[in-house]
Amino acid sequence: MAIIASNADAEKAQQAQTEEKKEADLGRKEDGETMPSLTVELTRKELYEEIWKLSVAGVARKYGIPYAKCLTQIKAAQIPIPPSGYWTKINFGKQVEQMPLPGDGDAIVTLQKDDFQKPDTAKSEQMVQTISLQETTESQSAAEEITNQAPPETVQRFGQTYNVYNRETLYQEVWNMPVTEVAKRYKVSDVAIHKVCKSLNIPTPPPGYWAKLRAGKPVKKPPLPPGGESKKMGMQTGTGTSNRANEKAVPLEFLPEEERQVVLNVAAQILLPQENARMRPEIVAHRKKISEWSKWKRQQEREFGAGWNRGRNREPAPPFAEGFSEKQQPRVFRLIDALAKAMTPLGWELTADLKLAMGQDSVTLVFSESTDQVLHTPTKEENMKLLQYEEEKKKHSWASKPQIRKYDAVYNGRLGISINGARTFRDCRSYVLEERLRDVMLAIYEEAERVKQARLDREEAERQRREQERKREEHRRLYNAEVDRTLALVNCAEDYEIACRIRSYVSAMEKAYPEQDLSEWASWARTKADWYDPTIAKEDELLGKREHEKNQKDKGPEHKGYWW
Repeated sequence: MAIIASNADAEKAQQAQTEEKKEADLGRKEDGETMPSLTVELTRKELYEEIWKLSVAGVARKYGIPYAKCLTQIKAAQIPIPPSGYWTKINFGKQVEQMPLPGDGDAIVTLQKDDFQKPDTAKSEQMVQTISLQETTESQSAAEEITNQAPPETVQRFGQTYNVYNRETLYQEVWNMPVTEVAKRYKVSDVAIHKVCKSLNIPTPPPGYWAKLRAGKPVKKPPLPPGGESKKMGMQTGTGTSNRANEKAVPLEFLPEEERQVVLNVAAQILLPQENARMRPEIVAHRKKISEWSKWKRQQEREFGAGWNRGRNREPAPPFAEGFSEKQQPRVFRLIDALAKAMTPLGWELTADLKLAMGQDSVTLVFSESTDQVLHTPTKEENMKLLQYEEEKKKHSWASKPQIRKYDAVYNGRLGISINGARTFRDCRSYVLEERLRDVMLAIYEEAERVKQARLDREEAERQRREQERKREEHRRLYNAEVDRTLALVNCAEDYEIACRIRSYVSAMEKAYPEQDLSEWASWARTKADWYDPTIAKEDELLGKREHEKNQKDKGPEHKGYWW
């Protein structure tokens, strides 16, 4: 009974608390205050599985959380998300890889839903909508919905595949994902998509749109103009062809799987630092070096003229001091800073001359700005030369007209980056460099691997060259030693042959002249035979010890001169 009574009291107390909470919430609602935020609790593993099954946009819709807020909380929980193009590959039946979940999968993740807010009475403009950070992230959700859809409509004609471009659909696609991604869906180039949009009177995002969108800055999205064709057909140009600019099916496949996933995650989240953010000390020091060089250069030009630094004695400029206008310098160094801050935690190093180095290998970045050709406006000095020429021409027929250029090359703000001279990214109508930082980072990894393999190939070639040289030297040494032994053998055999001939000769003389006493001479001759004989090698009192291995010319015997 005591247990029943206590349970009943607990239920009453809980009911009373619930009623008090409802009254408090109602009071806050009447006062116009913000309602308390709601939460969703999941384990990291459950949230991970839903993301890779439904996409981030699907999870956001399922739990009623704004896409931007949902994505921020997922990244804070360190849960990997599908990379760009993941759902497109699934729709086309291509092989995809799911990033593993790091850390504890049973840890609880609390997702905060959006707070209730007061209604906003401000009205948007009629023709142009200003999109806030929360609204812009809805385009990312829409982009995932587009990639989850079936492939675009196509028809077959004369053995070729043609895309059917729907005006309304294409308008939504180009404003919800970069044109380069739209082009991949239709298997054409981004230039072809721009041409189709122009023919169907579809506005496209200006350069820098996606960078501003990701940074949370307000952007403008014009509505679709009325009128125009509703559909258009165009041939697919990317079917069965490979384009180096397209992403590889398996990027960075040369890296170990765990390291590859980490690099891909970092590359997918790389962002441009804020304009007032402190840059890396290497960049600050290099900018100071460029500033000092520029001052010195201007001083030299004032003293010696514009052509002071031409010819073989030209003073080399520091990296990133030339090739683009001074207006682009802050942008260049922000791009380098973004890459360095993302890559240095992965083991890279930013050198003093702003190269990105990994171990023994480095990658050089070269920035350049495109130019436009404009008519040259003569300077005051050039006008004076023309006037002098006109005056001299009146007096002398041989007057020489000054050479003044007709056009000037003027920087136009379109920046490009070259990676070791092998890969190049440039600003274009579809995107700016800030929107391609992921691709630039992956290209740096690929170029570093190419440099590494080239270095390893050179080292292996040098090792093989040294090994071949060692083998040749060893063979030469053994060969020469064998030659020496062979010659020594021949020389010894020749000495032995001489000794045998001497003995035979002595015996023959004794037989030929038995009546003469040849014993003393025979003893002397046989002693010389023993001196010649390498098997005895007897040392002679005057001739010394014979060196049997030497040739006859070097070992004598021979007469000595006066000064011996």
